[in-house]
Order: sequence, then structure tokens, then C-alpha cells
Amino acid sequence: MPSTDMITLTGVKKHFPIRGGVFKREIDRINVLNGIDLTLRHGKVTGLVGESGCGKSTLAKLIIKLMEPDSGTISFEGKTLAALKGKAKRDYFQQVQIIFQDPYSSLNPRLKVKHIIGEMLRIRGLDKATVIPRVLQMLADVGLSAESLEKYPHEFSGGQRQRIAIARALIVRPKLLIADEPVSALDLALQVKTLALLKELKEKYDLTILLISHDLKTVAEFCDTVVVMYLGKIVEMISGQTLFQNGLHPYLKILINSIPVRDPLLRDRDKQIVMGEIPDPAHIPPGCPFHPRCPARIEPCDRIEPKLGPATRDGHLVACHLF
Repeated sequence: MPSTDMITLTGVKKHFPIRGGVFKREIDRINVLNGIDLTLRHGKVTGLVGESGCGKSTLAKLIIKLMEPDSGTISFEGKTLAALKGKAKRDYFQQVQIIFQDPYSSLNPRLKVKHIIGEMLRIRGLDKATVIPRVLQMLADVGLSAESLEKYPHEFSGGQRQRIAIARALIVRPKLLIADEPVSALDLALQVKTLALLKELKEKYDLTILLISHDLKTVAEFCDTVVVMYLGKIVEMISGQTLFQNGLHPYLKILINSIPVRDPLLRDRDKQIVMGEIPDPAHIPPGCPFHPRCPARIEPCDRIEPKLGPATRDGHLVACHLF
């Protein structure tokens, strides 16, 4: 029976050197990812949430091989990425595609839509007679008309440009789609439509999706599993359906409490808020990395780093001494 694991990260670490002096030697390092263990399963949607700077986008760049990890391994369907060579490596780049946050800057303003979407097919050697029909079909799948072929990115709205970016990513029929804040640059109505489109395309193309977002409501509704990151570490993994009811880690609870409430009469004036700033990633505090800001810290928190372990029997994992 084939494995259900698509992407597996084991002990993945990534740092960026800080250089100084006349010879630009490394004098310190920014620790961005500090031992990530994560599995993305076939056909599932995994959400990745956390404050800016926690390592979400760096993790995505490692998966698509824009960067290489300093240690640890990343595997695709059981094969280590570091071992991929030649055709196997080219095939991997086809199987894993990404949608970026800003749909305008991610599209070449000098190219027409037919070239933007069809570029990958032409690189793989398909002729024009084959490429154009597939581009037209892809445009229809994302809700754009055939007239879009001859237009440039500046002639579209933000939501339409993001649809073009989605079409470009899916034209090569990938297995894994990484969506890095795909709706944050859009207004609320377009966010809803774009997420509904992604849901539809996931079923049609049997996609596995990694959704990176700051919006807890979005990931709770859209994702099967939600992964909460803090300072390069995974602090909780929980089902999207139970995110708001069963979240355990104090950091996740604070993120939930920080969601704005429109009605002032429904606001909880006594709810906990996160205190202070994120610690310097070049000098991560000992013990639990969240303990300097945690309102629920206890005696071992500043000395012993908690391990990510089971909180319940349904796959819910948490890294906290309280549990």
C-alpha cells in the first residue's frame, strides 16, 4: 500500500549568518528554523500560522529548494530532496508549485497572460498547438475568459491577477501547492472567492496544499491540520475543526484572543494579550522560547525546552510544560 506521506521534514534547521569586520567573517547567526519535524499528507490541506519572522516562508522556500537546509532532511514521497539529480530534480520542480502573496509583483509585467501561464509547458518542450488549448482550459478553470490570453497583468484586478498566478502554478499539474499568504493582498470579498476557488481546484486536481497565513479564521475553515510556529519551532499541531475549541498552547490562545471583535459589547476586556516583543532570533532564550512573553509560565519553562508531544489521541500535539 503506498505511503500517504508526501513531504516529510525531519530535524530541519536553517540559519543566516551575520557578518562583520573588514573580512566579513561570521560573527553571529540568525536562527530561523530550529529543528522542524513535519509531514504533509497526500490530499490534505495543512495550515502554517505564526507571527512574522517565525520561519513560515523560509520553510516553504526549503520545500521548493530555493534554499537548502543547514541540517536535517526533507523527503518527497520517500526520496530525499538532496539526492534528486537530473530528470528526477526537474520532475520535482514540476510537482511542487507556489503562489506568492503579491499577485502583481509575481507576474512579469512585460508578458501576456498566454506566455505567463504557458511558459512552463514551453520549457518542457510542448509546441504552441498543444500549449494554447491547455492555457485556455486553465483560464476557464480559474474563472477567466479566453480574451485574457492577449492581455497584460496591469489590465486585471488584484483578484484576477491572483487567479492568473493560480493558473500558472496548476498548468503543470503539480501534486503539492504552496500558498504563501495568497489572499492577504485582496479585499474581504475577493478573499472568500479566491479561497472557494482553491477548494474547488483542490478537489478537481487532487492537490495537497500548504497554506501559509496569519488569519486563524481562514486556516480553521480551510485546513485539515493547523501547525502553529513560534521562533522557528512548532509549538502546536491541531485539527482545523477544533482550533478555536481545543487550542492548548498559551501562544495559540493569545493569537485567538487577538482576533478583532467588531461589536464592542462582545469584547472581553480581561482576555490575555501577548506581552513584549519576539526575542532576538540570534539569541533565542533557553528553555521554552515563548517563556519570556508567556502569562502562564511555570518553574521549568526558563530552563527546559518542552518537546512536541501528544495532547490527545486524535493527533493533537503540543510543546508546553503545562500539558
